[in-house]
Amino acid sequence: MKKLYMIGMDSVPLWILEELKNEKGMEIFSKMLGEKSLVDMESTLPPMTGPAWPSIYTGLGPGKHGVPDFFVMKDDYTPDIVYYDSNGVPPFWKSLAQSGIQCLVITPATVIQLPDYNNIDMITGFPLPSRTNSRELEKLMKKHRFAGEPDIEMDIKSGKMTEKEAVGHFITSIKSRIAIAKDMMSKKDYGFVYVCFTETDRLQHFVTGKKNWREYLLPIYREIASFVNYASTLADKEGSALIVVSDHGAQPIKSKFLINSWLTSKGYVKLKDSFAKSVVKKEKQGASYNFREMLLKTKLRRIYDKMPHPVKKAAFRALGSAFSSGAGGNYVRMHLFDFDMKGTSAFAAIANEPVSSIWINDDRFSSGSVGKTQRNKLMQKLILDLKSIRSLEGDKLIVNIFDGKTYYGGTGKFVAPDLFVEAKKGYTIDLFYYSSISNFMDPEGAKSGDHIRKGIFGYYPASLRIKTQEMSVLDVAPTILNYFGKKANMQREVKKKL
Repeated sequence: MKKLYMIGMDSVPLWILEELKNEKGMEIFSKMLGEKSLVDMESTLPPMTGPAWPSIYTGLGPGKHGVPDFFVMKDDYTPDIVYYDSNGVPPFWKSLAQSGIQCLVITPATVIQLPDYNNIDMITGFPLPSRTNSRELEKLMKKHRFAGEPDIEMDIKSGKMTEKEAVGHFITSIKSRIAIAKDMMSKKDYGFVYVCFTETDRLQHFVTGKKNWREYLLPIYREIASFVNYASTLADKEGSALIVVSDHGAQPIKSKFLINSWLTSKGYVKLKDSFAKSVVKKEKQGASYNFREMLLKTKLRRIYDKMPHPVKKAAFRALGSAFSSGAGGNYVRMHLFDFDMKGTSAFAAIANEPVSSIWINDDRFSSGSVGKTQRNKLMQKLILDLKSIRSLEGDKLIVNIFDGKTYYGGTGKFVAPDLFVEAKKGYTIDLFYYSSISNFMDPEGAKSGDHIRKGIFGYYPASLRIKTQEMSVLDVAPTILNYFGKKANMQREVKKKL
């Protein structure tokens, strides 16, 4: 029986593996790199966990599986949380299971519904609490004290937990999942085993920009490498195969570009009078402003995210009308409810990372201000203005601009952005801060690390000779199905540069 082991690592780029390949415990990655069976893999636009893993699991782009980010834009300007519907758009392992292949899937890095079909044992994962459809897995979760990936980012951000302490929690989580997988593999003869780790992404946001980043990341990577090595040993013994994938990559970040602040300076965004006046007066951030930020940044945000859309819409508007006037100072946070949409022609939203999304405020929206005859002229002007932005080094800040409508293929699942804009290496794009400073760079600094469009794809043994040229997240599912002798068409998402 043909067997395949698949190991997922969230946000792992090739450059980190190259940097760590000569460290003790990283020999398997060094071997794969030396054999050129570990390569770059193109992610989604934007390169995010939310859309990229469903694309890996289905071979479909975000416009088809319906998850463009963690949120979708509604026609009333209210971002709404979105989850991958694995029942409506099934992952490739459903096809494997239905053809008689016994599958083990542990913590795939996106919302997955527990399967209602046979031949699959599963523990669901990030970002919701883990659940399982197997009594054996339930017992093993208790035995190895695994209740899900540690949800500790807020503690790290607030300073309640150090990055070093976080490493310990993440290693414990990784070890427990590896132990569960090994126990299940010793009990059942699985044809397909998939274990995914999100700890890499979670830690890298905090430490990738540190000079001593290796001290934090190497222990995490070693633990995962131990399981990759274990699977490669099984592959040698059984004549089976191993695949390693990441949904996108990571990079250190030195500065943030405040895109909505820039759009405001250029006249594309109009702020509500209450917000604009408070900024001009340079008022201190009052209690109402701080309360609004508390609602949107703390654990109360989870309650807000779970609200039905009509309730969320009302809450979103209430926050804007009740608390907009509390903002003040040179650098303050703003949100879509601070925009006067009737006077706004284009705005950025949702994707708060090196690849950001911009919408033209046309008749798709409830207060659209751009008519059909104005749209193309506005787009051309906006593109030229974006290309003229300079980085702190004096060169072009925006290195790529992509057509959003082309990329999403005219989807009807959400209001698609019109443009994706990608910042140069070392920069991220911030949606929320307003600045009166002309270079629109956040003086508070950026995330230590953020995403890039290149993840990884690797296979073992090298004799498989999988075609990896221009590998994309869309190619993973067809590659796996083809490995098991199932016909699958390779699909490509069109990325039109502007």
